[in-house]
Amino acid sequence: MATTKIIPGVLDLNESTSESGLKIPTGTNNNRPATDVAGMIRNNTNETSASSASCEEYYNGTAWQKLNNVALPPEKVFQTINWTGTAAEQTITYANSPDLVIIKNMDESSNSDPWYWFDSTRGATKYLQSASDAAEGTDAQTLKSFTSTGFVLGTNDAVNGSGHNTYGIGFRVNGGTTSSNTDGTITSTVQVNNQTGMSIVQWTGDGNAASTVGHGLSSAPTLIILKDTSNTRDWQVYATAAEAGYKYGANLNLTNGFNASAGTNGAFDDPSATVINFSNGSSSINNLNASGASIIAYCFVETSNYFASRRYTGSGSSGSPSINFGFKPDFVIIKSITQAEQWWTAMSATNSSDQWTKWMPLQSNERLQDDSVYSITVDANGFSPFGTPPLNNQSGVGYLALGFKINS
Repeated sequence: MATTKIIPGVLDLNESTSESGLKIPTGTNNNRPATDVAGMIRNNTNETSASSASCEEYYNGTAWQKLNNVALPPEKVFQTINWTGTAAEQTITYANSPDLVIIKNMDESSNSDPWYWFDSTRGATKYLQSASDAAEGTDAQTLKSFTSTGFVLGTNDAVNGSGHNTYGIGFRVNGGTTSSNTDGTITSTVQVNNQTGMSIVQWTGDGNAASTVGHGLSSAPTLIILKDTSNTRDWQVYATAAEAGYKYGANLNLTNGFNASAGTNGAFDDPSATVINFSNGSSSINNLNASGASIIAYCFVETSNYFASRRYTGSGSSGSPSINFGFKPDFVIIKSITQAEQWWTAMSATNSSDQWTKWMPLQSNERLQDDSVYSITVDANGFSPFGTPPLNNQSGVGYLALGFKINS
């Protein structure tokens, strides 16, 4: 004989032969429990918003609140944070645990320190430097461990030097959880989050330019930053926004422009919705997929709320052109597509107004610069170059602009 156990106002446990499992109590407003208790949940058949015939609701201790059509708070994707170095172990707290962390000492008066790149796929203490072609290094006193709310720093002077004003640029992916991906001819290890449009991809190279590597994302990445971590080789950057003829690759650790076409050294072909493609015509595949090499790639898909990439043509005049990201950026990277210029980068955290005069070159270990000549002015939709130099606004020259926004 079937039995039914009722928990008044909360849940109905139905053990009948036709249906079993937990059932949410349902009814009109008048059917709510006579005594409301915080934590109660039910289905309200009086609700008709958004063409719905009913609505889940819960009692918060004061009133019944609708659950339908309530947007969940977005996960923190991109963040910046700064700290004063202590030369002693300290914990840095973010809104969650970032999976790609870029750390730089930004004291204007300090010695030049490297840009340190860490990620939770390779693991704590293992670093790369964007101003260097060096292989991965290990230092137990840099980023010692990732935590659920940030990371722990050791005593290394470049990331935690006494009194140094140091910044961390953090990207959340999947909390360090990885999976195997067999979409490409090479099996890769991916840490991916399609909601945030970012993946960290790791694989062992096979030396074949015709090989492909699964990136884990649900659409083709528009930005790929790649490094052979086991050898002294240049960083490689693919950017769709650089447009035909120039998107196929540049070196993050150098000032040279983008490759003029696929088929040149270290060049990519366009990625697909599932895989990273190398250029079959490349005369050297070593920078991308050297045999036996451990490769890491950071892949980004454009999103409406935190990442955008654009190409613009310099005007030579202060205040133009206007580059539309669709949001006010907190971190901007600019690179001349065709000319040998620095990777200009600046962020809101180091600038006190919308005219960003404080910037640093990403391919160099130089200290924080402060000048209006190489500045930009940010606005609600993007930015415009303030100065007129070849670095970010030479007349007739094409530039790649990458914008990131702190989402809240």
